[in-house]
Amino acid sequence: MDIIEGIEKRKSIRAFKPDPVPRKALEKVLQAAVAAPSKGNSQIWEFVAITGNELKDIKVMLGELLKTDFIPLMKLTDEEAPSPALEKAKIRSSRNKEEMSKILNPMGLDFDDFMLEGTFRFFDAPAAVMVFIEDIYLKNLPHLLSVGAAVQNMLLSAQTLGLGTCWIGGVWRYTKQIRKILGIPDNKMLVSSVAIGYPDNDSPINKYKSGRDSIDDLVQWKGFE
Repeated sequence: MDIIEGIEKRKSIRAFKPDPVPRKALEKVLQAAVAAPSKGNSQIWEFVAITGNELKDIKVMLGELLKTDFIPLMKLTDEEAPSPALEKAKIRSSRNKEEMSKILNPMGLDFDDFMLEGTFRFFDAPAAVMVFIEDIYLKNLPHLLSVGAAVQNMLLSAQTLGLGTCWIGGVWRYTKQIRKILGIPDNKMLVSSVAIGYPDNDSPINKYKSGRDSIDDLVQWKGFE
């Protein structure tokens, strides 16, 4: 599979087989991650690969927090942040919910519950990778973009190994609790997570692949004939 084909075929996996992910496979995925570009070759990221009881403990803890101390993400209203980009994002999100609900509802699942609870369980993946950075870098956009490049490398390299992934965002809200379980210093902040495992290809939800807008709507060309 060449890189363009891999990019075009990549999708989020939300149902995994229970089979463990070999450490050797994760080493290849993480080697690809650290090969990503970073501002000034700073490589400020730190990765924690998790499986077994440690991951189970995190899932249990997040499940309890979801019930007792859920921290919702800030939602911008039209009055607070009116913009064409926001309107387009809302349309895409609504379309995504509608399309996924067509798969989930016959399975007896509600979209909102599935996405929220699934995120906090890493969609029952047998392994996960968490990305931490020192808190001094949190407001430095180039450094945060570097983390995004590393995560994308993880997603694509995992795919070449027959693994599925789902980029998990919401659990960063519980950095403090996750640090405690993993023994991570207080000055390290969780900025991204990836659920990883072998896809359950029999699950209908894994048939879904979200659409993308045409480059005709997203790209401006300057100086080209």
